[in-house]
Amino acid sequence: MRRVPIVMVCVLLFSALPVAQGQGMQGPSWEMGWVTDVDPKYIVDLEEDWDLTGELVVYVKNDGPTSVNVELTYDYDENGPFRFNGPESISVGGNGNETFTIAIIGADADTVRAFSPSSVVEFTVTGDEKVGESSLRSQVIEADVTVPRMYRLIPDVVEPTDTLFAGSWVDFTLEVSNMGNTQDAITAGDAVIRGCPHLLVSGLDQLENKVVQVTNAKGDNKASFTLRLEAGSTHQERSCEVSIVVQSEGDGSERSSTFDVQVKAPAADEIVVEESDEEGSPPSLPETSSLPGFVFLEVMLALVFVTLVRRRVSQ
Repeated sequence: MRRVPIVMVCVLLFSALPVAQGQGMQGPSWEMGWVTDVDPKYIVDLEEDWDLTGELVVYVKNDGPTSVNVELTYDYDENGPFRFNGPESISVGGNGNETFTIAIIGADADTVRAFSPSSVVEFTVTGDEKVGESSLRSQVIEADVTVPRMYRLIPDVVEPTDTLFAGSWVDFTLEVSNMGNTQDAITAGDAVIRGCPHLLVSGLDQLENKVVQVTNAKGDNKASFTLRLEAGSTHQERSCEVSIVVQSEGDGSERSSTFDVQVKAPAADEIVVEESDEEGSPPSLPETSSLPGFVFLEVMLALVFVTLVRRRVSQ
């Protein structure tokens, strides 16, 4: 009768042994997650020269009594505009909580600018708990990373090649490039002219609400406009500074392109006498021409006529 309790104790001990070993193989309980707010996506900081920066902070919480060593791997599309740099592993003591930072830098400027802010790069962090060469437990966290919208409309004037005379006009070209990373539009166009009150620019109304697609590295998708410089007939001969200003619908900013134009007054010997269309008719003279001999003859005839009239009246 004494053997029964001993056998029962042995059976209970052996039956409990695999369970204890199974629990030991699971290792301590730990958790990995984002400290940085990545919901719904993380937006990096972007400079005007397309240099980008950002960082993602991750925590690892260990609820077990012993320390854990977690190896870290990162997965993302390396053809995209981002490069991620973080530690290869992290060790967390028992009942501890540690964080690590993943730095984000950009690829070359053309690659960054070509990336649409409506797109995202999926970034994955995998934590793998290691004991020797054995992997006990792994966790995966993900985040979508993108860039902010950048608006930059750049006007560029192709200066006129023709000479601008007072009382005449010349055409010139305005090209507007979209050097941002998203579609933009010109809210309005304006001209600022310094030193020449009798000079004006016409045709600016065609710029209003004109949509400009992103200009690529080859210079495609520029918006082109033909504008006109008009000089009044009383314009003096001088050099004028002209600035063409465009306003962006995206961020409301204004940018301009400035050039100088020389207005020339026609010389006296450049006055052209127009020939009459009818044969035998005398040529028409310019309104500004002066004929002192002809005027003197008219005055003399008038004086003679007045003298004759007075004599007849006196008789």
